Amino acid sequence: MSHVLHLRPSVPSGTHPIETGRYTLFTPPLGRFCDDLKNWVNNRAAGAIVTAPPRFGKSKGIRFAVNELREELGATLPILTFCCQDHQYPTESRFFESLLSDFGHSLSLRGTASAKRARVIQFLVQEACANDHRRLVLIGDEAQKLREPHYKWLVDIYNGLDRHDIATTVVLVGQPELVHQRDAFETAKKMQIVGRFMVHLHRFAGLRNQKDFAYCLKGYDDESEYPEASGYSFTRYFFPSGFEAGWRLAGEAKVLWEAFQHVRAEAKLPGKAEIPMQYFSRTVEFALKDYRSMDGGPPTISLNQWKEAIERSGYRDAGRYL
Repeated sequence: MSHVLHLRPSVPSGTHPIETGRYTLFTPPLGRFCDDLKNWVNNRAAGAIVTAPPRFGKSKGIRFAVNELREELGATLPILTFCCQDHQYPTESRFFESLLSDFGHSLSLRGTASAKRARVIQFLVQEACANDHRRLVLIGDEAQKLREPHYKWLVDIYNGLDRHDIATTVVLVGQPELVHQRDAFETAKKMQIVGRFMVHLHRFAGLRNQKDFAYCLKGYDDESEYPEASGYSFTRYFFPSGFEAGWRLAGEAKVLWEAFQHVRAEAKLPGKAEIPMQYFSRTVEFALKDYRSMDGGPPTISLNQWKEAIERSGYRDAGRYL
């Protein structure tokens, strides 16, 4: 066992964030999403929709953006998140029951639909007024599952809060079908829905070029640390001797971008080269875990090795459906 290995922090097998996948790094698409979210809240926008195909990192992005919002606008700003449910036969009772459950209310199941609606509004009023903000930010994930009745019930909530002089911003995050839903509402002149929740649109992008790759890889080099206060970034932990010698993952951006282009061309994948964050991160995680080196100085990860890592991420098979 090498000398460098002895110096690494002791982390139980299978618990490092690279092995569990429980981490979020700041990325250019995430930064643009956070900027728009802050602008909507600062400008007291009534609502907005955020769209992206599956596996572009929307759900992780929501958690990251909520923390960013609280850091900038204050930890007490009431921000509540919920996950939209897909019911074959949507009912008002189920809808409010689901919201109460996601908000952590202890009485989510009790009473009639009207009682649950009143309970939701009362709970949100309390949250909004707890620290004199009289503001509320509601963020719904998987919003492509919402049907027209759900929007009408959301309008009821919005109006109920407005009667208490509470400014609410509703952000609905989901797949691109949300835009089609907005178009359908516009055609049907249902402006009470569009005007409240769908005026603003943000398209959550994937990684579009080598520069985006370099930015994200730098996060593994410099902006990640595990265990906390250990001084070991993800790159340093898996390539300790290479890191000490000055090697960085960010320096692999060019060859990694080329590897994705090769895989795309060989698989004849359609559309633009916009890499979903999930497949990018799975590729890097594979490289860190399987190409790790404890000693020997700067490693060499070849183009073919990066292509192997991309294959292991599942990108080739999933790419035609993105």
